[in-house]
Amino acid sequence: MHVQMMVCPTDCWKGALVALLLAVVVGQPVMAAGDNIAGNRISFAKAVNMALAQTPEMLKAQAQIAEARGGVRQARGHLLPSLSASFTGMGSDNPLNVFGMKLSQGKATFNDFGANQFLGPQTLGVTPNNLDNPDWYRNYQPKLSLQVPVYNGGQIWGGLSQARAYLAAARQGDQAARQHMIYEVLSAYEGVNSAQSFVGVAGKAINAAKAYVKISQHLFAQGVVSKSDLLRAELNLTNARLQGEEARNALADRRAELRMLIGLPPGTPLQITQTISAILPRMGLAELRRQGAAANPGVRARLFQVEAAQAGVSMARASYLPHFNIQISREWNSPSLDGGRPSYTIAGVLSWNIFDFGARSGALDTAEAQVMERRAEARQARESTELAVDKSWRAVHLAGERVAARKLGVAEASEAERLARLRYEKGVSTIADLLSAQAALDQARSQLVAARYQEVMAGASLMLATGQLHLSALRAVPLDTP
Repeated sequence: MHVQMMVCPTDCWKGALVALLLAVVVGQPVMAAGDNIAGNRISFAKAVNMALAQTPEMLKAQAQIAEARGGVRQARGHLLPSLSASFTGMGSDNPLNVFGMKLSQGKATFNDFGANQFLGPQTLGVTPNNLDNPDWYRNYQPKLSLQVPVYNGGQIWGGLSQARAYLAAARQGDQAARQHMIYEVLSAYEGVNSAQSFVGVAGKAINAAKAYVKISQHLFAQGVVSKSDLLRAELNLTNARLQGEEARNALADRRAELRMLIGLPPGTPLQITQTISAILPRMGLAELRRQGAAANPGVRARLFQVEAAQAGVSMARASYLPHFNIQISREWNSPSLDGGRPSYTIAGVLSWNIFDFGARSGALDTAEAQVMERRAEARQARESTELAVDKSWRAVHLAGERVAARKLGVAEASEAERLARLRYEKGVSTIADLLSAQAALDQARSQLVAARYQEVMAGASLMLATGQLHLSALRAVPLDTP
């Protein structure tokens, strides 16, 4: 943040207001040389790793990957035989149930058919009491069943393809979340760096205001300037100190934002150690646009979602085909819990749903509509990415020109302030001219700080749009490096 002079003429006031708004809106004030904050020294890579480890966005992305992996395991399991165990305890005096339990146990006798009541042809019409009115009987049946899938119209394989596509989409979503998080950390980290620079700009303005007070006091003592000039210089110093305090408050706000992003408790001392710049690819706009459409993880995630939707269509079509599976079971039947008589059953089950009043066709229509929807989303994501590449590419080139122009502006404003100070010291100009020149210098310095921040973020935006915003794509330089 820069210092504005309260005693400027109308044009100076306008310039001061523009510079002040720029510093506040851009919000990247930077530490003065003497503003040494003791505390945690955080490199950019450490800040990124801390943010990736605890932010809700990353935790959500990791949970989605775990969920998709579970879906793949589940779908793969459906391809293999499944073994199940069961235990049934049953008691009944129903004639059919009792006779069936005895047959399963291998304990049926002739008396169960009423043989003890058969006395010859004259008893053929007699009802067998043991068969028609049995006593209460029990059966305990442990059972193992093996289900072997043979052919299900491609439904199981379609489920596996869909699960794999969802897993690939989740991984791309995780990459997109990581790159967005790197961008957020970069914005906050460089925001602190810029906030420190704005504090430095304010410190220079305070030093200049102090010098103006001394000059005015000297000239007033010699009768060269009026008392109003001295009062204006003192008021300018007061305003410079106030804006210096505002710059320090803005720096504190920026540090608080960075703390929250990387998971440090409020009030924890924090000191950044590096300044960051993007390593831009040497490509033309057309090639960058193609790279963005092909490598942006957000676009790739949408394409994998299209594959998952297409697999859903295959699963819906499989319901029109016959299904064939084999079932193998082994069971034990006994009137007590002491094992029992074993038996095997092997069955081949062919099922075919021939007519269902439109249930399958409705499911197929839904699946095909989802494919259309996912394709539209993928196209929208690709076009948005290409547009972002175009905007970022232009912003990068404009940012470079802006930095060069701001550097030249600082040099010219510094020289104009020096000449204005010399004229004022000789009594050939007013304090208003000097303060106007100083305000222009403060504004030029603030604009240079803002331009450097915009240059860094423009490069990061281009890397983000092309899907290349990794730590390896950013250059970190220690802050004390010239």
